[in-house]
Amino acid sequence: AEAMRLLHSVLNDLDDRRREVFVMSELEQLPMVDIAALLGINVNAAYARVRVARQAFERALARRRLVGRAE
Repeated sequence: AEAMRLLHSVLNDLDDRRREVFVMSELEQLPMVDIAALLGINVNAAYARVRVARQAFERALARRRLVGRAE
């Protein structure tokens, strides 16, 4: 339950575009070709968005962990 709360909290830190592509790629495990088609972008752009979304997710997760240690 705690892990799910952390996941939702971190996902809420992401902007809509990053959250959308992150969820499709990492949680729903959709193929990148499908993600690109759903978003109406080319595959290279989809890969770029996922890369940026992963980085943003990692930063948000690290912030949450630091805050948790400080409490």
